Amino acid sequence: MNIIMSYLNTMFSAYPQTPRLLEAKAELHGMMEDAYTSLIAEGRSENEAVGQVISDFGNLAEVAPELGITSELGIAAGSPAAAAPTVAPAAGAPAGGAAAAGIPAAARPTQPADPPVTIAEASGYADAHERTRYRTAIAIALFVISPAKLIWLTSAASEGVIPLASGPATLIGVFALLLLVAVGVMLLISSARELTPFNRLESGRFTPTAEVTAWSRELAQRHERSRIRALQIAVLLWILSPAPLLTAALLNDSPTKGTWVASGVVALLLVVAIGLLVLLPTAWAHTVAEKLDRRGPAPQAEDDDPHSIVGVIASFYWPLLTAIYLGWSFIGDAWGQSWVLWPIGAVLFGAIAAGGGAWESYRRARR
Repeated sequence: MNIIMSYLNTMFSAYPQTPRLLEAKAELHGMMEDAYTSLIAEGRSENEAVGQVISDFGNLAEVAPELGITSELGIAAGSPAAAAPTVAPAAGAPAGGAAAAGIPAAARPTQPADPPVTIAEASGYADAHERTRYRTAIAIALFVISPAKLIWLTSAASEGVIPLASGPATLIGVFALLLLVAVGVMLLISSARELTPFNRLESGRFTPTAEVTAWSRELAQRHERSRIRALQIAVLLWILSPAPLLTAALLNDSPTKGTWVASGVVALLLVVAIGLLVLLPTAWAHTVAEKLDRRGPAPQAEDDDPHSIVGVIASFYWPLLTAIYLGWSFIGDAWGQSWVLWPIGAVLFGAIAAGGGAWESYRRARR
């Protein structure tokens, strides 16, 4: 598979591409593919199988005698150190390490305080994200729709659409809001518990390795098409989500207009939540790759960049929302209902900002 091939390319990149080494590379690839197939047949997940295969065959010095390429590795390296495990240098470091650069041993940098991340650890981390992706997405969607029942019941009760007084209707709506929030929090706690063994990866307390970097990039690339497709659908939904609210507010003159507007707000929240449910479960591999592939200092925050997608949207979004609020309030004399635009607008902008940020991350990764 592609992840195994990418790892092999990294492992052999330090040596000349002689016919014998190319033959050994193909032989090792076959051995790794056979081991991967056996692990999958045993019921291992894809990430677990890849991690185990790379752990078993990932040290070129250990498998060199079996492949009969010990002398080739010694000639390529030019010293007995060829028997040491092959690890690609970090980005920007001199080829061959401190010794090859002529740096005295006393002046060489000390070992990093954080231990390197292993393939097995990285694959377990990816599996945990994949297992919890739907729980996290559902929790966030529940937070978005949690005020929906409160908004609708309050408005419907005040206009006599339902046989409830405003007090009981508000109480029922508050209980529904708290229940949805509680369920969402429980789902997030459950997800966090599964990620607890990988706290050091979540917080960045590790030293990246060439093997894990290649593996994580390949993992993200394999799932990138579905993530971009989901992002396109989600952004489309978020852009169209105000349509029910605007229709109810501007084209409805019935005595129960407030209830229709509240229904439009509920529809907006539902569409935003659906967009999140479409996008978030597909972003797990991209999240894992961003955590494991640390290639430099953190980029400038998207909101601080005036040329970012989020910055461009923000430049006209809030003025437009203000104009809608004032127009609805003055023309429709709806000061008692128009305030709902602000919390809904904030939720919608948060969703758009998340989509814009995901797109910016994708664009940077493609550079």
